[in-house]
Amino acid sequence: MGGRSFLSALLVLCACTVLAAAADAAASKLPNSVTLSYEVIGSSSVKPLATVFYDPRTSKHTLSSWTPPSLDSLQSTTPEPTSSKLLRILLPNGSSTITTLDTFSDNVYKKIDLWISPDDGSVFSASVSSLSPPPLTPEEERHKKKVERAKAKGRPIPPPPPIPKTKKAREEAAARAAMHEPIRVNLIAPSPGPSPVLATRAPPQVDAEGREVPQEEQQEKSFFQKYWWVFLIATMLMMTSGGGEK
Repeated sequence: MGGRSFLSALLVLCACTVLAAAADAAASKLPNSVTLSYEVIGSSSVKPLATVFYDPRTSKHTLSSWTPPSLDSLQSTTPEPTSSKLLRILLPNGSSTITTLDTFSDNVYKKIDLWISPDDGSVFSASVSSLSPPPLTPEEERHKKKVERAKAKGRPIPPPPPIPKTKKAREEAAARAAMHEPIRVNLIAPSPGPSPVLATRAPPQVDAEGREVPQEEQQEKSFFQKYWWVFLIATMLMMTSGGGEK
């Protein structure tokens, strides 16, 4: 768990560094942006949490800043076990959702869901939740142990194993990297719901008092009732053919 915590913290640090460097480029390419804030329930202090640039038409997005709450400063100092503190995730329009302080732990990944309005492309709701890290492959396990040994001995951290130069290997590596993103952003656009199908029938028959007259169910005709005329023609042909021979 200690090695996983170290890797998670290292990934978050690297991601924040890359995001900060790409913030200006994202702002110039993506037309919309939204800034999320958080507020500890019971406190009046509101602090910025994240800024996301996005395009509502293509669903492209970039997380340009990420300043999560400090767990050490918000954890309870009493010796008695207490539940995790609640935080309110705020949008500029005033809407909010609730999460817990454990969502920002180093042992879990974070997921930011943004619900996009179909009218003007603005974000009308947002939430932050936690995700369990995906299991490591055998190669990732071996590399993690190497990192732990190098850290314990004070040596440089070894680089990850190289990716084979094949299209399939690159696609698999990209998929694995997407799974190991410590902070994921999802743009959720509303989709049209199912349309009701109205049953059509003939107007009901009513009596003089306006009450519906129950109709008798028509039984399905038998094969003979449907094709009696075929049997009649066949019988007449047989009779005509027999008379001609005599």
